[in-house]
Amino acid sequence: MLQQWIVFCFFLLGGTEVFAQDERYYRHILTGELPQVADPKESFVRNYLVKGSEYMVDLDGDGIEEILQPEKRDGIDWLSIMNSTRGNLFSAKFYASGGESSIYKLRLVHLTPRIKTLIVFFDEGITKGLRFESTARIYFLTWEDNKLSSLTLNPGPHIYQEKQAQRDQYWRREFKVDVRDLNEDLKREIIVHFGHIQHIYEYKGGGEWTKI
Repeated sequence: MLQQWIVFCFFLLGGTEVFAQDERYYRHILTGELPQVADPKESFVRNYLVKGSEYMVDLDGDGIEEILQPEKRDGIDWLSIMNSTRGNLFSAKFYASGGESSIYKLRLVHLTPRIKTLIVFFDEGITKGLRFESTARIYFLTWEDNKLSSLTLNPGPHIYQEKQAQRDQYWRREFKVDVRDLNEDLKREIIVHFGHIQHIYEYKGGGEWTKI
């Protein structure tokens, strides 16, 4: 008899706790006090940032070097330009066509005494599969009168092309990049050439480039 009484009390106490939980649950439903559940999609968001070597260059001629930082943000190549206190001045992304892409070289040139261009050399990556292909191109990051607020980025031509298709077809081109005043107008052009192939780019002003 004593054992039956103990079992009865156990179920009575357990049932009281369950009823109390149910009462709290239904009260939350009626009053709208149910705790919010995080969106499962948000819990899987990941942000990956990999920084390359920093380059210190005085871009605006004030004697203080700016910081140029190539980065990988979630697998996409970026170039960030910051002032000496690491405040952001300019950011741009570069689209790859394959794996292992990277910004691998920067070259600062003067087109005129008041127009500067940073030539950005970008390896667009490697494509593998039925065919192998590797390409690189240059970009023109230009500003006028030492005003970094006027920075503009324009894509230039390919400077490297390597391709191997089916049936052992293979070719490779590595272009040279020169900067010269071709038409003697006191403004230098950018020339990309390989053998008899030549591409000439002229800066027109206001962030605009044209192929001659």
